[in-house]
Amino acid sequence: MPHYRFVFNDLIFVVAGGALGSALRYLVSVLTNYNTSSPFPYKTLLVNIIGCFLAGFVFMYFEHHARYDHIRLFFLVGLLGAFTTFSTFSLETLMLYQDGHLKTALLNIVLSTFACLVSVSAGLWAGLSVR
Repeated sequence: MPHYRFVFNDLIFVVAGGALGSALRYLVSVLTNYNTSSPFPYKTLLVNIIGCFLAGFVFMYFEHHARYDHIRLFFLVGLLGAFTTFSTFSLETLMLYQDGHLKTALLNIVLSTFACLVSVSAGLWAGLSVR
């Protein structure tokens, strides 16, 4: 029975982080409202870059502060899991392709992948500096 209590306690932190992450994701969409003729999904790219940086940073920080596992779950699994939007990335890329924007779809794949990998690396590096 104690195991289920532990899972339930962890779940509370994940759900709380997820609620905040999804609210922040919505706010980014609202606050970055702009008009452009380009079909490129800039908001999704921005959220993924920010989220990947923070994932790297939070991961590295909590590698050295293991006693705060609930807070790690709140940030990594909950908040950043809800904030980042790779499911949206995938859907938007597929829609671009289906709408005949092959070059834009490919640009989205390459730019999102490269920028997010660089961003996670930068977050890991930044996380090392706050040990």
